[in-house]
Amino acid sequence: MTHPPRFLNTILEKPQDDSPRLRYARWLACCGNPLGEFIHLQCLLADARRPLLDYERREQQLLAEHHAVWARAVAERVDWCSFRRGFVEEIALSDRDLIRHGPDLLRQVPVQDIHLKSDGKRLDRLPLLPEIHHTLFLDLSSQSLGDGGVERLADAPLLEHVHGLNLSSCYVGDVGIEALRDSPHLGRLRELYLNDNPITDEGVRQFAMSPLLDQLDLLHISFTEIGPDAVELLQHVLGDKVQC
Repeated sequence: MTHPPRFLNTILEKPQDDSPRLRYARWLACCGNPLGEFIHLQCLLADARRPLLDYERREQQLLAEHHAVWARAVAERVDWCSFRRGFVEEIALSDRDLIRHGPDLLRQVPVQDIHLKSDGKRLDRLPLLPEIHHTLFLDLSSQSLGDGGVERLADAPLLEHVHGLNLSSCYVGDVGIEALRDSPHLGRLRELYLNDNPITDEGVRQFAMSPLLDQLDLLHISFTEIGPDAVELLQHVLGDKVQC
């Protein structure tokens, strides 16, 4: 579905703000478009403090009936997508498709979470997205990247838009940690997930000296090869922001 630019542009500029979405929802409802009701329901459910079963059933009914139409703008370029607050906000795709279609995709939908399938060989080509006004969560977990793949990722312009990076179970060792430490593109990173990787105490000691560590609000680094001394060092720097 193609959204009128006068509504879409404001939503893309303020993806965390429900007000532009609800204004669009009211306009759609006046036009008899069921997407208006769907946007309203998902925004309501996102803020609900208790289950609203009737609303949830209606939300699922609308999604089942109209998913194909509402996701048409992205469907052929992603493996799957999911809706939040009335719009596609989460996508899964290959690194090739993100390189090829990323800028165009993010001009059409307010994507916030990207699950990326990659062998690590093209990660340095992930593009800068100068037209987006928000940051992204990039999930590369359980991909066989190795240190070489993470070294290429550290050179990717896309990282300038990333606030959360999941590299759990990616065979990342000390060399990969060093590459992240030295990346020029991670100035907006706030969450880093490094669980289940062969990281050692030496890698942690080097990482702890990086300004990157100071800017993190959350570091997950459990199921690695680091010992009590390295855990103590991370806790000294990050306090309860680290999960070991």
